[in-house]
Amino acid sequence: MIELFLVKPDYMMAIPVSTVTWSGQRYQAARKIEANILYSDTGLHFYQQVIEGDTLLFKWKGNELFRGTVFNRSRNKNGQLTLTAYDMLQYFLINKDIYNFLGKRLDEILVKMCKDSEVPHGSFVNTKEKVGKVIDQETPLYDIALRAMIDTHKVSKRKFHIYSRLGKIHLTELKKQDIQWVLEVGNNIIDYTYDTSIEETATRVKLASGEGDKTVTAIVTDSEGKKQFGVIQHFEKVSESLNKSALTKKGKEILNKKKGVKKKLDVEALGIESATSGNAIYAIIDDIPLKRTMYIDTDIHTFVGNKHTMNLHLIETNDFPEMEELTSSAPSGSSTGTVGGSPKAQEVVTLAKSYIGRLKYDYGGKNIARGSGDCSGFTKFIYKKVGIDIGDGTATQIKKGRKIDPSAAQAGDLVFFKGTIKERGPNAVSHVGIVTKPGYCVSLGNSGCKEHGYLRSNHPYWGPKFMQINRVL
Repeated sequence: MIELFLVKPDYMMAIPVSTVTWSGQRYQAARKIEANILYSDTGLHFYQQVIEGDTLLFKWKGNELFRGTVFNRSRNKNGQLTLTAYDMLQYFLINKDIYNFLGKRLDEILVKMCKDSEVPHGSFVNTKEKVGKVIDQETPLYDIALRAMIDTHKVSKRKFHIYSRLGKIHLTELKKQDIQWVLEVGNNIIDYTYDTSIEETATRVKLASGEGDKTVTAIVTDSEGKKQFGVIQHFEKVSESLNKSALTKKGKEILNKKKGVKKKLDVEALGIESATSGNAIYAIIDDIPLKRTMYIDTDIHTFVGNKHTMNLHLIETNDFPEMEELTSSAPSGSSTGTVGGSPKAQEVVTLAKSYIGRLKYDYGGKNIARGSGDCSGFTKFIYKKVGIDIGDGTATQIKKGRKIDPSAAQAGDLVFFKGTIKERGPNAVSHVGIVTKPGYCVSLGNSGCKEHGYLRSNHPYWGPKFMQINRVL
């Protein structure tokens, strides 16, 4: 049974609710709930009484699943009342700072950031390894924490995970799961979609380090994959100064992740409260056939009355995302995330950000130089400045370059959205922006030229409308 409570400093009050969705995504910080309030005089009263900044507590069958802060309220013409709340990790996502964490452990870094941002936290285990760095560009606290988790894993092979529970941030070590939930057709799987693809596959990895005459390159090849799929090269100019041996080792690590057919599974199933992003699921689908462990990348749990169902996006591995070093050597404007591999990518980002707050939206307009235009006019104008013609309109621009996995987004990529223009339908491309760093982009919309999130975890409007990432540069 659904139970939703408004928690005030001196009292707690139940809120009548019809449906709740509870969702999250790996390495995208906060989990959230969207609660649809029963539309009646009573429901309207509670909608008006609950305000931004209030705490919501959500229970299912007596067990607390979520406690977080109201960030958005919505009421439409038909009387639909919706509250959106995020857990405490949202404050790690939206708060930015600079730090000198040299000689600090992951747990020490987290304690400092929690205290500075006044976020409640539990007791953190001693993570032992000193992985702190100087971060002299404004960076989201979550990205600092994620970088420290990645570096801890590199030096110790121990994988840590931060999460929010009971209104506090916690740190736990992820170990091999001995017991996994089983999802099986004919048992608890309601429906599924199974995709296999080589769009993100590489059969050869080429890495380069250094500049000019001092450039070192290394190439590693998946011979069997090359024989089957041809040469599909992943090229990367690494920021570290590496010798041939170290570069080859790094290339093998990248190839190991990118070789072979990539498999993704989306399932609708009967709800399991602990089946959340980052956890493992053992999937059994005989008619594919598929019998293997997969990991939850995205989860959306839906609660209606006494019914609980879930939609899971499952992937093959639970690897950390790739991130650039968070140090003073990071290129300007790229404080976090995988940085675009070319000078043009950084030039695109610098140009795009220079127009923030300077443009008015004009549907169909292309006169960016004089201060107005639409989203695709803006992206065409910026790319044209660096000598790249991506064409007019989102329908044309989405055909440029190649589609890449969102987890591999780089500064300078194009990000596309759907469903923002009602006349085009919910699944048609209708908006485009330029990635400034993974999870964020600059785009020209109704409210002007702004930098905003494009993930469900960091933007309530653009996140659900995210469509795909294309690499043009």
